[in-house]
Amino acid sequence: MRYLFALVFIFSLPSAWAEMTLTVLDQDNLPVSDAVVIVSNKAVSTPSAVAVMDQIDESFVPRVLVVQKGQYVSFPNSDDIRHHVYSFSQPKTFEIKLYKGTEIAPILFDKAGLVVLGCNIHDDMIGYIIVADNTFALKTDKDGKVRIPAKSGDSVSLWSERFIEGVNAVKQITISSNVEQSVSLELLPPIETMDHSMHQGFGKKKWSK
Repeated sequence: MRYLFALVFIFSLPSAWAEMTLTVLDQDNLPVSDAVVIVSNKAVSTPSAVAVMDQIDESFVPRVLVVQKGQYVSFPNSDDIRHHVYSFSQPKTFEIKLYKGTEIAPILFDKAGLVVLGCNIHDDMIGYIIVADNTFALKTDKDGKVRIPAKSGDSVSLWSERFIEGVNAVKQITISSNVEQSVSLELLPPIETMDHSMHQGFGKKKWSK
């Protein structure tokens, strides 16, 4: 279910919009997954489907979730232990105290921006919800690729938790091809080895038009 919103975005796009493939690489020429690309000049409606941010093996799954402003997100806990989910981020401050299972009502995300999630019980649990401002937004796959409705000369926004400037940074990328383009970035190490101390005070910058 958690991938339904991506399909809704794609099928809501006018068929006349051409698509190109953008590949995001790091300084070692390795693919960057879970980077979010936002095409701000392509408007989409808010999906009616409830997006899902699960908790599995003491991790948020998916680690990065993309939704649209006005969309609801469900927070099931599929672990056998309790979690205490919270966010201090400006677009959505909330807290779900110790719980298990699926009985928690979905939460409305009605402001655009970055919402960083944590767990009061497990400090190493970090997740991200990118709330797009009713604009086309998708994540790169495991190969660092994403297909977007953009053409040469367009500018798109790019976010990654691995930005050296911090998780609140957003970079502008100029599209130079109508078919395929690669972008190489200087980034922090992959998330498996990343030091998350930089995330203190996260999520304070609001993304909006």
